[in-house]
Amino acid sequence: MRPRWLIVGLIVSVALNLFLIGAGAGVVALGLRMARENPGARPAVFFWATDAMSQPARRETRRMLLGLRDAVRPDVERSRALRIQAWNGLAAAAPDVAAIKQSLAQSRQIDIGLREKVEDQIVDQTARLQPADRAAYANGVRRGLAAPASR
Repeated sequence: MRPRWLIVGLIVSVALNLFLIGAGAGVVALGLRMARENPGARPAVFFWATDAMSQPARRETRRMLLGLRDAVRPDVERSRALRIQAWNGLAAAAPDVAAIKQSLAQSRQIDIGLREKVEDQIVDQTARLQPADRAAYANGVRRGLAAPASR
């Protein structure tokens, strides 16, 4: 009787291991697909648009973009905190609709100001580049922004 249970246990163990390997591969594949097809905002498009530029221009532009990211981070966090505060307020027993709308409006104003600041600095930086690098960067940004949500 003992060898029969041993064989059954071995078969169950193999089946379970194959299932776990398949599940792991599925999770990895799904994660890669979700990363590739992320329909959300694409702020990295400005960074990756530098790929076709010459090395000195790419390095200079990426350095500027990383510095810009660090400079706007406090405002991004403040805008996010205002949105969280607003949506948390909506869950209150008696929500203050005016305060919620005010927080969301403040958050939008911060976001608009940030977009203006970022785009202006990128344009100023890129305008100083050689024509070929400007064209390469513009093409990269255009491709990144025009890419469908599900590539």
